[in-house]
Amino acid sequence: MNKMYDIIILGTGPAGLFTAANIKNKKILILEKNSTPAKKLLISGSGQCNITHDGSMEDFITHYNNKNYAKKVLYRFTNEELISYFNNKGLKFILNKNGKYFPKSLKSQDILNILLNELGNNIKIKYNEFIEKITKKEDTFILKSKNKTYKAKNIIIATGGKSYPMLGTTGDGYKIAASFGHKIITPKPALAPFKIKDYYFSDLPGLSFNGAISIKKNKKKIKKYGDLLLTHVGISGPLILDFSRYVNDGDTITISFLNFKNSEEFLEELNKKIIQNSSKKIFSILKEFNLPERFIKKMFELLKIKNSLAQNISKDSKNKISNFLMNNEMIVEKLFDFNQAMVTSGGICTKEVNHKTLESKLVKGLFFAGEVLDIDGDTGGYNIQFAMSCGKIISENFSRK
Repeated sequence: MNKMYDIIILGTGPAGLFTAANIKNKKILILEKNSTPAKKLLISGSGQCNITHDGSMEDFITHYNNKNYAKKVLYRFTNEELISYFNNKGLKFILNKNGKYFPKSLKSQDILNILLNELGNNIKIKYNEFIEKITKKEDTFILKSKNKTYKAKNIIIATGGKSYPMLGTTGDGYKIAASFGHKIITPKPALAPFKIKDYYFSDLPGLSFNGAISIKKNKKKIKKYGDLLLTHVGISGPLILDFSRYVNDGDTITISFLNFKNSEEFLEELNKKIIQNSSKKIFSILKEFNLPERFIKKMFELLKIKNSLAQNISKDSKNKISNFLMNNEMIVEKLFDFNQAMVTSGGICTKEVNHKTLESKLVKGLFFAGEVLDIDGDTGGYNIQFAMSCGKIISENFSRK
């Protein structure tokens, strides 16, 4: 006879484990398709686990798509509350200059250890178990794997999205949700670098800039500032990764390698420096903008500009330099796929999920948590925060029962 569980959770990522760690007095089974837990959590932040971000919640929610839904979840369990939760378990954090929180040890394993230690005796994890089908008969969910059948009164889908499929996140939750009639917003890679068509910086990988990226979508210009990085085949860095949700293959983007509002502002500053340093060569003047030497040499080569005295530089050459630095148009040949993307954009339509409980509006007893929902955030701990906020909300729902 199959054992009946109060709750079965699919997935041992931050959403699944944080949910289970906060539910008391319920018979819970966690099913994990991998042989070990939380593989994606362990590699987050290069293995250091950037768990959340500093700042007010008003600012925090601006870092997500689907902001209205994210706001309703995040205000229920904030970044401060998350840090406090782990502090109370004995874990200390460091806050870096960019506002990112990491465990003081810089080891993601410390986060995982606390989550596992918080699981009560009423909670079991079964590894190497992939659920092929879920059905519901009256008030009971029936889950079938290749060799076993499980039963539960409630199911929590915390399987993640489709990014890093080598770690087991292959979109299983979408299939389950769809089988119960839920709408799936087409998943696409997010927080992913770009491959650029006819790329001319392949010999300058590793050079970084504090600049901007913009794109025109539906006659509206979207522009963001931040740090970008040149790679062998295109561009990456926090700014590019965060901007990837707005970009599709074939889009034309505009890159600014300097943090000025526009080319006119840059030209004004350039002319000012030329007047002040007329005896210097233009190469030296441009170095004062914190541009790497190799980059300036490449720009001169591409624009066919000689390193003449600043006072002799023509207006045409200055305009060419300005356009290159401030309005450099590139065509995105390819947004890197799920193998390189940090998270998934798209997922289960949130209109069909009650934000107060994260229970399906279509199927009683079916819950969703974390990246499987149509919510994705910027780099900086926003996605782990959302996953754990979901877990807290679901756990409170069961604590009241």
